[in-house]
Amino acid sequence: MLNDKDLNLLRITGDQPADDFVNLYFSDPDKKSRLGLALRQLCSNKDWAFFISQIPEASFFDLELGNIISPLKKEINSARKFFLSKEEYILQLLGLLSLPYCYAAADGAKVLYQTERMYKDVHKRLEETAQFVGSIMKKNAFEDDGCGKVQIFKVRVMHAAARFYLKKQNWDNSLGLPVNQEDMAGTNLSFSLIVIRGLRKMGFNISYQDQMDYIKYWSWIGQMLGVKPELLPKNGKEAREIDKIISERQFKASPEGKQLTVSLLNCFYQLNDHKVFNNEEIAAYMRFLLGNKAADIINLPTATFPSSKRRLLKLKSIFS
Repeated sequence: MLNDKDLNLLRITGDQPADDFVNLYFSDPDKKSRLGLALRQLCSNKDWAFFISQIPEASFFDLELGNIISPLKKEINSARKFFLSKEEYILQLLGLLSLPYCYAAADGAKVLYQTERMYKDVHKRLEETAQFVGSIMKKNAFEDDGCGKVQIFKVRVMHAAARFYLKKQNWDNSLGLPVNQEDMAGTNLSFSLIVIRGLRKMGFNISYQDQMDYIKYWSWIGQMLGVKPELLPKNGKEAREIDKIISERQFKASPEGKQLTVSLLNCFYQLNDHKVFNNEEIAAYMRFLLGNKAADIINLPTATFPSSKRRLLKLKSIFS
């Protein structure tokens, strides 16, 4: 079981192989330009061999993947089947629940705010997240005609780039490293345990086996993204324990978390066609999913989600 001492150390730990790679290429303008061009040409897994011929140091990723034990094939298939059966709702929950869950972690929210990725052009960021999740959940995600491997590599490089740049700015070292291991573990949970929690709030009956397989799948993805194995749960009990200790340590109000929430709400308001929810109900729905304690931390409006809409969600879940 993780404790505060463990997590204090993990807060000052990044992703050494990816950090070394980014430091090598980003410290030299010519190398950085060459990497940027190669990354733009890296669209599917079949492009990987050519990419490595241009950027040979990226082979660290293959070495890393070779040391990761994947879930059983039946567990992988089960997780993908689960995702596909509820894809519409899971993608909704990534914006309505997973993101605000991350915003409640004050120190992690500072990174998202300083990189400007989650309050400028929020709609584009949401689309990128949905595309990433969709790509790694496809049956061919790690085949030549898929793009799961290259998408994971790009996210890993993006995280290392954030650490590279933010450390050069006026970063407060008392917060730990930007995009550190603890924050990455919390983000990983936001895609697995927190999504399952949201589905259950919507009225879905999620079996223990579905929960197990989905969490295992995301722990596998998390390790490929550079998260240390001790931070990645193997079952629901471990996921709840990790979530509890991280949220107790990190959930607190911050100006950045509140501003990110305002930007997210404004994005939803602009997209809202008012056919199902009005704007006030969207904020209330987010509060319903997140729970009052975390919702208060990020200053979500205090409106109550109507019981009639809760019944509607329950009915939709029954017939889905």
